[in-house]
Amino acid sequence: MEHSEELQRYRYLASKWLDHTITEDELKEFNNWYTANLDAPLNIPGSFAATESVLEARILKKLNDKFGVVAESNRHKLHGGAKISWLVRIAVAASILIAMAAGLWFYQNRTIEAQLQIVTQTDIPPGKNTAMLTFSNGTVVQLSDARKAVFINQEKLKYNDGTVVGMGTEAKGIAASELITAATPKGGTYQVILSDGTHVWLNADSKLSFPSQFTGNSRTVTLSGEAYFEVAKNKAKPFVVNYGKSAVEVLGTHFNIMAYKDEAASKVTLLEGAVKVNSGAEKVVLKPGQQAEILEEKGAAIALNNDIDTEQVIAWKNGYFMFANEPVESIMRKISRWYDVTVVYEDNQQDKALWGTVSRFKNVSEVLRRLELTGVVRFKMENLNGKGKERRIIVMK
Repeated sequence: MEHSEELQRYRYLASKWLDHTITEDELKEFNNWYTANLDAPLNIPGSFAATESVLEARILKKLNDKFGVVAESNRHKLHGGAKISWLVRIAVAASILIAMAAGLWFYQNRTIEAQLQIVTQTDIPPGKNTAMLTFSNGTVVQLSDARKAVFINQEKLKYNDGTVVGMGTEAKGIAASELITAATPKGGTYQVILSDGTHVWLNADSKLSFPSQFTGNSRTVTLSGEAYFEVAKNKAKPFVVNYGKSAVEVLGTHFNIMAYKDEAASKVTLLEGAVKVNSGAEKVVLKPGQQAEILEEKGAAIALNNDIDTEQVIAWKNGYFMFANEPVESIMRKISRWYDVTVVYEDNQQDKALWGTVSRFKNVSEVLRRLELTGVVRFKMENLNGKGKERRIIVMK
């Protein structure tokens, strides 16, 4: 494992420990890593602490001052009753608080009630599995939010559990030439398995248009929003994704496309295989770990980014928000789509950068608390009983 990947992995485990969601196997992995690195020198910024003992003293003082922590009385219990040692607690606190000193990490301990700016009588729940299918003949089908995926075939549409999708009087099969659009609203996500076996995960506020059956020499779909693709291999029929003024051509591979209209650039990130990105007169072939960024303001020019953290790119698919030196404005666009809220900036906080990981399946107040604990931003929530644009999150200093 590369150093950057290892660091990301153990930050992730630290976050799960703080969330009380770490499993026994993950706890063993984390403890083994900590034990193996007991004698390794810490990379401590000189402005933060001169020695490890000074660092530890600062950590304990910081925890007591900020959260009222008492070492022995606040040990966490894991699944099965196993205890985490205070040494590990110090190790986690050290990594998190060093990062917090640079405005990089979110910290929360559920056993300690931090005094935050968010005071609400109601809350906004996370998004869920919800989507709508629209057929070229005008039929509209609301997909079940009790399921997570729909299989497209010419006989009957079926959910991931094998049950048939109800289509009323129209439930009599789908024409081979039928054009179908799967759309998720803000606060929605869904999986679509196309007729060729290609598996597509749709993020919130996204649309995917595709034929009920792929005919001709290619398999062509159109995307707006964001989706992750695992394309079924077929050398005779390239798979083409059109989005905006650009297109991606593949034979069989795993990749993510982010193409929201409110983003300054669309991004194609490759995880496995190879893809060709076409944008105007420019073309580029990606290798795994590379990302093509299409800059609309510069005439759809393609910028190639290497060594991309693909785990961060597809965190949404795996149920997480994962931020790496990401501007607050970019973070809040993601939160706006997932929780279906309007974001307003009272002060110029858009360019502040944050790092961190948090589950997408927490209420919005939990996510905002994480952000507030960095000390970089504060939030006020209004009209939570409303819908969509009526519900507002105000970002403040």
